[in-house]
Amino acid sequence: MACGGVGGETDIEGTLVFADRSDVEIARLVAAASASEGFSAQGQVHQFDDPFEEDPCPTVVEDVGANTVTITGGCTTLDDTAVEGRAVITNPLGWGDNLEYDFTSSSRYEFDGFALVFGAGVSRMAWDGVFTAGAQFSELDMDLTTDQLGVAVRSDLFLDCDRTECEHGASGLELVGVGGVRVSGTIGVAGQTAVGSLTLDGVDTVEVRIGDGCVTWELVGTDRGMAQGNCQ
Repeated sequence: MACGGVGGETDIEGTLVFADRSDVEIARLVAAASASEGFSAQGQVHQFDDPFEEDPCPTVVEDVGANTVTITGGCTTLDDTAVEGRAVITNPLGWGDNLEYDFTSSSRYEFDGFALVFGAGVSRMAWDGVFTAGAQFSELDMDLTTDQLGVAVRSDLFLDCDRTECEHGASGLELVGVGGVRVSGTIGVAGQTAVGSLTLDGVDTVEVRIGDGCVTWELVGTDRGMAQGNCQ
């Protein structure tokens, strides 16, 4: 798994053949290369911080001494969302009134079979693994599997970050049960706009460009590609 230390490490190898995959699958991997699956998981658990309407589901326990939050499912919310599994957050940023964020420490999100099931099983999102944001977002480190719309992607990423840019160390993505790719490149912010250049290497290669509100990818050596966002 990706782990702390300069550069990180991953056990994912470049075995995926992009040419055999759909545009939807490639776009999912392109999005995941920016660490989006970790931030999405973070956002999903933070919705249970001080909800607008009190709900006994899920069970949320704050431990002030340990600076942790434990969210436990096995129940259904008032709006008919089933919550499964457990998530534990250590040193969460901006959680409630009782926990104090430590700016000198990492924030760690651990997911154990944590899932949200909507519409009586019509849609399911699930997470397993760990996502860690270093102190003041100095690094991003995750080994997190996200199952969404029946497609599972494992993000085993390490990014070294400064104020404006994050650079991939040893990072990989896996389309679970199909194959993996290695990820390299940078992603950052210029003004109010995300910018970046990423390369996803499997048996073949996808190159990604991010800028001016537009994300484009190209399967190298072919005419396949896609543009998403505010592209001119």
